[in-house]
Amino acid sequence: MDKVKHVLIAGAGPVGAVTGLYLARNGIKATLFDMAPKPAEDHRAATLQPSTLDLFEELGLTERILEQGFKSQYFQWRDRVKDEVVAEFDYGRLSEVSGHPYVIQLEQHKTVYTTLEAAQRYPDFVLHRPVEVVEVRQTADHVECDVRDASGEVVTHRGDYLVGCDGGRSIVRKTTGASFEGFTWPERFNIVSTPTNLGEIHGFRLRNYCSHPDRWVSLMQVPGEDGKGLWRCVFPAKPEETDEEVMSDEWINARFRECMNAGPYPIVHRNMYNVHQRVAGSFRSGRIVLAGDSAHVNNPIGGMGMNSGFQDGITLARKLIEISKGADADSLLDRYDRQRRLTAIEYVQAQSIANKKLLEEKDPEVRRERLDELRRINADPARHLDFVKRASLISMWEKSEQIE
Repeated sequence: MDKVKHVLIAGAGPVGAVTGLYLARNGIKATLFDMAPKPAEDHRAATLQPSTLDLFEELGLTERILEQGFKSQYFQWRDRVKDEVVAEFDYGRLSEVSGHPYVIQLEQHKTVYTTLEAAQRYPDFVLHRPVEVVEVRQTADHVECDVRDASGEVVTHRGDYLVGCDGGRSIVRKTTGASFEGFTWPERFNIVSTPTNLGEIHGFRLRNYCSHPDRWVSLMQVPGEDGKGLWRCVFPAKPEETDEEVMSDEWINARFRECMNAGPYPIVHRNMYNVHQRVAGSFRSGRIVLAGDSAHVNNPIGGMGMNSGFQDGITLARKLIEISKGADADSLLDRYDRQRRLTAIEYVQAQSIANKKLLEEKDPEVRRERLDELRRINADPARHLDFVKRASLISMWEKSEQIE
């Protein structure tokens, strides 16, 4: 295959934007296409793991991220049944393996805006929006995207490679014929935010997971638009509860009363969605490569989805840069598929599923043993470090880099 001069990227969300920035900084033209007129500002990912902050240093993004976000060194697992803290995990133990032994809580759209602002300095970074990728083709020596703009006009763009970062319903993935095997959880998640300082009232850390066999909740604090802080709560909705019911003030405040024995609280945002666990059967088909949610989706418990997507994008960008310098494309892109697909299954899928099951376990004996195991991990320095390395996706990055 020829050297890389121009890469097309479907999707300018967090993973697409970071991938494009990495390529443009290294002299490869990146043309991005996104359906939205601006980055989505609804409730999406908000956790930037230590592994991501380390990788962002190379892109010059970390300092600006730190300026905007809330720093969280600790996260708690709690038992709502007994109203007690089961374990408190300390990212500070990562100080010997990470330059950023903490999480930054920052809304996804702010990370995207920060990335796009940095990318504007590079003429090789080109973003078209709002436009829709409607068809994708490839030959032995190039790829083509048919892109439709708001007026209905369709323009064909040609490049050397195409990166699909266009989400769980990716048209790019569907074009490759790759499977997207997995399942959808029976319950929906309702993400609710309130300006009430739940940490101050209830003693929460900035990130908390509160288990209960019937009504678990995860909570985190994000800066909000004024920087004063919003508490974002994820409540599961039962299958028999209607959408209208779950989105109502009455339902939401009932959850606050159940989970915190308090409220009602003012509700600033609410967003309900279905939750999937799926991984593409292949992350690469010829000159078309998948990254982020186009390649894998998971439940949000643990803050792993967006961060693993950043690892995808940066891993892929580095390989495309090597190809541009004459390295063998097939061997590098096949390795990308092995690296990122395997670790998506072993780390993101396995850990996010385990996190959710721990939160909702109904069998009293199983639940007690799992919470006791968390206590044992918390108390053992070596296991504690291993746990936070996995939670921060540092272990995932290390494993990915080892795969040949």
